[in-house]
Amino acid sequence: MRRRASSFELVLPPRPEGMPSFHWLRNALRTEILNSRIMPGSKLPASREFARQYQLSRGTILAALDELQAEGYLEGRRGSGTYVSQILPEHLAPAQQIADEDLGATTPPGPHLSAFATRVRPFTLQVRPENSAFRTNLPALDLFPTTLWAQLSGRRLRSATTRDLLGCEAQGYRPLREAIADYAHSSRGIQCAPEQVIVVSGVQEGLDLAARLLLNPGDKALVEDPGYQGAYAVFAAIGARIVSMRLDAEGAAPKEADVRGCRFVYVTPGHQYPVGMTMSLQRRLQLLAWAKKYGTSIFEDDYDSEFRFSGRPIPAMQGLDHAGKVIFCGSFNKVMFPSLRLGYLVVPRNLIDVFAYTKAMTTRHQSLLDQAVLCDFIEQGHLGRHLRRMRKIYQERYNILRESAPQHLAEYLEIATIEAGMQTIGRLRTSLINQGITAEMVAQRAALVDIDVVPLSRYCHSATTSEALQIGFAAVHEKEIHRGVLKLASIFDHIKAERLPPPPSTFSRNLV
Repeated sequence: MRRRASSFELVLPPRPEGMPSFHWLRNALRTEILNSRIMPGSKLPASREFARQYQLSRGTILAALDELQAEGYLEGRRGSGTYVSQILPEHLAPAQQIADEDLGATTPPGPHLSAFATRVRPFTLQVRPENSAFRTNLPALDLFPTTLWAQLSGRRLRSATTRDLLGCEAQGYRPLREAIADYAHSSRGIQCAPEQVIVVSGVQEGLDLAARLLLNPGDKALVEDPGYQGAYAVFAAIGARIVSMRLDAEGAAPKEADVRGCRFVYVTPGHQYPVGMTMSLQRRLQLLAWAKKYGTSIFEDDYDSEFRFSGRPIPAMQGLDHAGKVIFCGSFNKVMFPSLRLGYLVVPRNLIDVFAYTKAMTTRHQSLLDQAVLCDFIEQGHLGRHLRRMRKIYQERYNILRESAPQHLAEYLEIATIEAGMQTIGRLRTSLINQGITAEMVAQRAALVDIDVVPLSRYCHSATTSEALQIGFAAVHEKEIHRGVLKLASIFDHIKAERLPPPPSTFSRNLV
């Protein structure tokens, strides 16, 4: 069995006042072993190292180790040293109980939290790797060219200089920012210089950074509803006053009165999240005009715009903005793979310094190696080829869903038509809603058979939305789409049957 050599000093809790050294060392080591902070099979430091580190006599150290060995926690190996036993005693009390009793531990008072900390609420992201139907917000990871990425990474590492190992400026690796500026201009109509590009870990960091710099507690923030849960979490933690924007067929539909007195507007115009419609050009121009009139900042989250299947592409709002009110945010995490953790902001020129200073003060910069490899991936044309391939595959999978769903789910769901993205919406039929069947009920039942659908209501802040399910297809293999549709239809069949009133018994019919 592989041994874990201890080439480091063990850090044990402080010795309680008045406790003999022998008892403290024995109890502390026992607690660390039971709490798995010292793993079975680990080699302990030599007794002389223990004595030197804790300024105890070697006799005290040996006595404590001998007693732990007698209790079954440790085992000595002639000529090799002392190791934690692979199999620990089974009759012992829980580790925390021993820690509390032996070390006299008491629960200290909690820290005094800031107002920001008291407003932070749970915000979790699914990270399951399975490609089960109908997983949302996940690209087809099995189709990413990992071998090519590894080759580019290896080439960069082999040619790395000491300058590369130092890092880069807070705004990001300059060649990557130049590549992003060109890419954003050609693909989204963005008007910017590399100086306006700030490399971040993704949309969430970009949104948090922008909100911290542009919002104070009590300021009004206008957010799509239903909308991105991460945006709600950021604004709530800052203490902003969240005001919902309703949606219609043209996307977010704010009123001028909503924008008046508003400091910050969050929108996903390219592909509204989570419903999926595209904001019309007229709506974009109207929002830009109001932002200019009232001095409102707009955060444009360019969600899923890369995967457009049909319809005429509409330039990003940033490219239409002549007043410097739009902060544009794009991400490579959905385009390529989520663990990449690279995205970018395009900020107005008068905000470059404050964003760069804050980035330097917090996360400094993203991994330079990852930035350099991504730069090569873009400049050598690999990103463009990957996007074209994924766009074709995602459209094929969407078409399969559109063909399969009407055959088996027409009685229960109406699948929405989308122009872009990795998921769509299935709206429950009125007949089901009238029977008291909800999207949440369907999602919970579906999860029991490994079908992943998300009720649209989970994306609402204060709005009341229709009963609908978010259905992903991008990361779902073709056969799994067919299988998932059949499973979902079976779930609806069972729920509907359960909601039907029981037929009258023969006895009841005879009475009538």
